[in-house]
Amino acid sequence: MNKISIVLKQYFKSALQKTLLPFYYSLYKNKPVKKNYVILADSNCDSTPDSMICMKECLKSNGYDVSEMYLDFSGHGLKSIMKYMLDFMKEYAVAETVFICNYFVPVTSCKKRKETTVVQLWHGAGCLKKFGYDSAYDISVHYKGSVTKNIDLITVSSPECVKPFSSAFRLNDNTVKPMGISRTDMFFEADFKQCCIDEFYAEYPQYKGKRIILYAPTFRGNASGAYCVGQEYVAQLQSKLGDDYAVLIKMHPRLKSDLTNCNIETNRLFPVVELLITDYSSLVFEYSLFGKPLLLFCPDYEEYSKSRSFYLDFENEMPAKIITDGEKLDFEVINSLESYDQKKMQAFADKYMSSCDGHSSSRILEYIRR
Repeated sequence: MNKISIVLKQYFKSALQKTLLPFYYSLYKNKPVKKNYVILADSNCDSTPDSMICMKECLKSNGYDVSEMYLDFSGHGLKSIMKYMLDFMKEYAVAETVFICNYFVPVTSCKKRKETTVVQLWHGAGCLKKFGYDSAYDISVHYKGSVTKNIDLITVSSPECVKPFSSAFRLNDNTVKPMGISRTDMFFEADFKQCCIDEFYAEYPQYKGKRIILYAPTFRGNASGAYCVGQEYVAQLQSKLGDDYAVLIKMHPRLKSDLTNCNIETNRLFPVVELLITDYSSLVFEYSLFGKPLLLFCPDYEEYSKSRSFYLDFENEMPAKIITDGEKLDFEVINSLESYDQKKMQAFADKYMSSCDGHSSSRILEYIRR
């Protein structure tokens, strides 16, 4: 997408947020709020996002009327998107609670009624690279709307993450609560790990007996111009490591990459893999709960750290070696498997994931009940 298109898109979103969407909301806001009526909404997927699965199950098991409203805007035309947003505003006007897990223009486009609670579950745990209003890559200077208006609660993975999220969303600390990350609840279920292992080998029986390595990077740039650095070295990793290893590649969905060779959700691969290779992805926080070896492949580390910056001390706090030379990637994979510092990984999890204990969804539900 060229620069002019990006600017026009941002101005269109701003205009829409200030005119049509709030007008449509006003047509229905005088109707009674529906008791126990909850909306789960997201504009980045067409089905239940990982971040909402556990929350949805918790709500339904407690008798809530749950409406799911999802549409991947990147895969649909303007007519479908407009219909979706107007349908959402109609339901939003009478909902008791709304859950989102990404930036979501419709929910912030009006002055919502006080009887409705909006919860931002967010899709990333911990606090790694700067985002939101702390990063020009996330929120364009041309966007004149708000990404935080109407949010009553943001849930984070530990007390350590309250200040960074308050800064990123420009909200006070009272809105950000260390209740844990809802989607991590499944990690603590008794049969989760075995189910994931069984699912994986049923899908990929050819990998039995191999050492499984997972490469799952984030993207650079912004959503409209996403790119990755260093994937050419990862493409050669399987041949360099040999037949004793199986290299799974899960490129970020925004990259639309042909390198991806596994269709199982990343979180469900954690019980299977022996080593995760990533870069600046928040996946490291969830992965830390499994206490396994980690490798950070960051060919552009010097440039990235200057342009994007971090909330934590990346070089000293991250529980893994940072490598920038792609030619040594195969050697570093083997070395990381042999010289894994489990104590450092545990300390990292204790600091940044302490509120994730398998009961986050029930805590969130109790909060909105009050």
